[in-house]
Amino acid sequence: MLGLGKNRGPASYVDLHNGAVIRYRRACKAFIWVGVVNFIGLIIGIIQYFIQNSGWLPFYYCFGICDFTFSMLFPLMGIKSVGFWFIVAGLSLATTVGAVLLGVFSSYGKKKFLFAMIIAYFVDWIMIFLAHFVAGEDLLGLMINAGIHVVASFFIIMALYQYYNVLNIEKRFKDIPTVAEVKEKERKEAEVENGN
Repeated sequence: MLGLGKNRGPASYVDLHNGAVIRYRRACKAFIWVGVVNFIGLIIGIIQYFIQNSGWLPFYYCFGICDFTFSMLFPLMGIKSVGFWFIVAGLSLATTVGAVLLGVFSSYGKKKFLFAMIIAYFVDWIMIFLAHFVAGEDLLGLMINAGIHVVASFFIIMALYQYYNVLNIEKRFKDIPTVAEVKEKERKEAEVENGN
């Protein structure tokens, strides 16, 4: 058709499969950035604490498990205690490393890591609401943290969708020979013809 560009015909198995795999890997790697944002949230919270010289430490940009734990620790340990800071640093680093590893390994197509990532983030959703309603974090913290979780959840849903998209493409093209298989068959047929 004129003006609509070149008609390329139906997409090949390789095109469909590679496209779906690339989209799956990109979506999984978004979880790596979630881990990085968690660590940046720790730094921002500490800077805000020392600049404002306040008696509380905001963790709006981190995982809900961190937010909830830190909010519960405020009245128990006191924000200025050394033990509190060790727990903050340890939990923030552990959740950051865990998120990065889940993002990396799930991007390689490892199903158990993909589902571990989904379950972990679902639990983290619960934790941000517990941080607000049980531990008493303010509404601004809940809104910011929920907003970040919505964006990350979109990428996790896309990763799950693309994972099953890859499986469906492989199933659909299971009985169709690849270009390499066709060429190999033609080569063997040519050898048989030349040998006779």
